[in-house]
Amino acid sequence: MERFSKDGKLIIPLVKRKKGTKETDEEKVRYVVTEAYCPNGCNIIDMEHKINNAAGLRFRFKRDGMEGEFILSAIEGDFDKIVLTGELEDSVKDELHCPHCDVMFKKLVNCSCNPDADMIVVGLTPKLDYNNAISFCNVTGCTVGTTIKSGDAIRHIRLRGY
Repeated sequence: MERFSKDGKLIIPLVKRKKGTKETDEEKVRYVVTEAYCPNGCNIIDMEHKINNAAGLRFRFKRDGMEGEFILSAIEGDFDKIVLTGELEDSVKDELHCPHCDVMFKKLVNCSCNPDADMIVVGLTPKLDYNNAISFCNVTGCTVGTTIKSGDAIRHIRLRGY
């Protein structure tokens, strides 16, 4: 492998950069969502139900024969949930809706965990802006579609080709 590009710049492979990152450094980078909105602008932050000392994100879910509500942790990478009504099933896709106005959350991209899985988008401002949003998979237990900034999700999809 070459150490320098044609114009004389040092080439540092990403794998070597990643190895230098300590796990404790990655833990410090987590963000907490403090504002979250449905496509119609309803606030879905639930101050009554806290997960790991942070207010959660409240969703209504629907699938054939089942519907209910749950609270999702607002902490990046934390998928703890509180199921309020109904039952979530591992590896099953649910359509996610606003608990206030019942509008369905919009799909950002497909998730690679399942042929019909979607990365849904949640706005961080009342008017949906895909550059200021988070995204996660609508399949319970998916380890591929983690909560990430939607712009990062789009870049990830382009790089990986999902």
